[in-house]
Amino acid sequence: MKKSVVILFAILCTLWTAVASASPQMDESIFKWVQSSARCDYFFNMQQICYGKDDKGNIDFNKLVVPVIKIYDYLMIDDVVSKRRWNGNSVEGFSDLVGAAEYYEINLQDMTVYFKQQDFLDSTFTALAGNRPDRTVKLDTLSEKSFDRMFYNRIIDYAMRNRVKLALRSNKNAENELLVKMQAEQDEYRAQNKATDSRDNEELNEEDAAKVKAAVEAQNKDNKKEKSKKVKKDDE
Repeated sequence: MKKSVVILFAILCTLWTAVASASPQMDESIFKWVQSSARCDYFFNMQQICYGKDDKGNIDFNKLVVPVIKIYDYLMIDDVVSKRRWNGNSVEGFSDLVGAAEYYEINLQDMTVYFKQQDFLDSTFTALAGNRPDRTVKLDTLSEKSFDRMFYNRIIDYAMRNRVKLALRSNKNAENELLVKMQAEQDEYRAQNKATDSRDNEELNEEDAAKVKAAVEAQNKDNKKEKSKKVKKDDE
């Protein structure tokens, strides 16, 4: 009996090691891990998340565009392959399936998530096949325990903590007034909302930090001038 248990344990360890070694290594400087469910790990791309554009091509600071990656476990992989076979879709290359890249547009005003695209990935992160779900979800319709809702909320939280970085990423020539506004909103949000991970509060690079500092100083100087003019006018 003991021998059988030892053998079974060894087999399980071997299988676990094989699955673990097959999982792709994620670059933590690019992909932020958020959570793990029973079937997949959730990551979003910190270097590509940015603000979207409106119908006229202008930057819309209420719209987030974010690429994410989900790494599947073997049961999820089997489920995806089985469904593709059932629907008559090609499963070529799917023996190396590890997960999917998904693309969201999150409306910060309406609190909706537009599920724009999904690409199944192999272990080299090459797209095997794609589809366009063209689906919109309202966050308040999802259960508070929903993994998707928690994932979306963490993405939004990260974006609110880094408003200035995302603004400059979306538009390098952002005007001083906008940068000052974004900095104020970011500071207020950070003060009122404790970070789940202290690394969520990112620092700007030297060039961008200098640009924001100059914008704030210019704004303060303008405010002092306006205040001085008002005082002088009141004294007359």
